[in-house]
Amino acid sequence: MAIKILVVDDATFTRDLIRRTLRKQFPSAQLEEAINGRKAQQMLTKMTFDMVLCDWEMPEMTGVELLQWCREQDNYQKTDLPFIMITSRGDKDHIVEAVKSGVTDYLGKPFSSEQLINKVMSAAKKHDLVAELTSQPSRNPAATDALAAMAGKSKKGMTSHTAGSLDVLLGSQGKPAPKAKPANVKDVKIPTMVRFEEKQFRCMVIQFAKKEATLLIKSDDIIPSVLGQSVLDLEYLGSVNRLNYYVQSVATTEKKHDSTFLTVTLGLIDQDEVKEKFIDALFQSL
Repeated sequence: MAIKILVVDDATFTRDLIRRTLRKQFPSAQLEEAINGRKAQQMLTKMTFDMVLCDWEMPEMTGVELLQWCREQDNYQKTDLPFIMITSRGDKDHIVEAVKSGVTDYLGKPFSSEQLINKVMSAAKKHDLVAELTSQPSRNPAATDALAAMAGKSKKGMTSHTAGSLDVLLGSQGKPAPKAKPANVKDVKIPTMVRFEEKQFRCMVIQFAKKEATLLIKSDDIIPSVLGQSVLDLEYLGSVNRLNYYVQSVATTEKKHDSTFLTVTLGLIDQDEVKEKFIDALFQSL
């Protein structure tokens, strides 16, 4: 049985991009769309969906209001319906609000097609929907041709208007924009331990800042949940501190959805003066 996914966004271009990306990668998926949260609410009432991809800021009903309404329904509890919030609002207050409201995962704009596919696959794994999502071959050349026609281009190139729109959402030339490393981030190699969902992993901290840490882990069975809590052990001058973070992003290190090697970026939760001094001293020593 094919998976049924609802795409909710007031921007036509974003809906088209999400729909066509998923149709190309998961051709068996049944995709429906809504222009705002109110329309999505009506559709969710009339038919049952297996997954929702939703923008945050929309007229009539926001994404978080739709999420809260879903979690009040008997058949759309967090264990039943994966709900992925897609938004540029990545500050801590909004992340906390989304977590409290029962979000499954969080995808920040701008995003790449690969990031979108990884988020959908991750949500499907958590809810045992992989068979429904991948019930047919993942490659569909017809979807690529349809996208080319929709964008008003031949297979040789894109129109400047469409390319500009893709640049806004995906970065230059439809690819993820390279993320420049800020001056306050240091490249490191710190072997240590991290805990996600009460399971402990060996990891390597590969980038470190006072408010963030990026790790490389190997995970065969658990994919860290974006917005989920984590505990990272860090040592300085013989003293080990257990620091509380939330998961900002998760990416595979290989271009396949079942990669066991993951890059995980964490955002600091702790606002304790002692821990802040510990982090500052550790950062200065690196």
